[in-house]
Amino acid sequence: MQVILLEKVQKLGNLGDEVSVKAGYGRNYLVPAGKALPANKNNREKFEARRAELEAAAAKLLTAAQEREKKLIAAGEVNIMANAGVEGKLFGSVTAAEIADAVNAKGADVDRNEVRLPTGPLRHTGEYNIDVQLHADVVVSVKVNITSEAELAAIAAAEEARKAREASREEAEAIAKAQEQ
Repeated sequence: MQVILLEKVQKLGNLGDEVSVKAGYGRNYLVPAGKALPANKNNREKFEARRAELEAAAAKLLTAAQEREKKLIAAGEVNIMANAGVEGKLFGSVTAAEIADAVNAKGADVDRNEVRLPTGPLRHTGEYNIDVQLHADVVVSVKVNITSEAELAAIAAAEEARKAREASREEAEAIAKAQEQ
């Protein structure tokens, strides 16, 4: 099926391109979503008449996405608390919706559909670089830290044990110094 694209579609083409797509994709998604028109003489004429209007709308969308990109960069990295075992495996997972909510809480404007998780939901604690696609041309990488209360408790216990060892070592050095004199 030949279609005329009314906006830039990632991995397909730009505004005004006439591309060949599978019939179901064109008929069931591109045309009903207003992203394309079936390519025929009548629709080509309609498109050429509206080309300037469509290009202006595309430029406006790109400008809005770039403004949202600035807010997203200003939000910085995101911390998410999740329940996990001592080994770092989550009881459940962290989804795109949870990441979007955490980013939005820091002042950005992101929809869950814009968060890209190519390997699916996150199932372990740690640091992840997640792509947020605000527009076909605007992709921002956001650092997401997933931690758990069990992990924080283990880190606190290790720090406490380190301080105790250091204090006992200093005490032993002070006793040894006193015995030398």
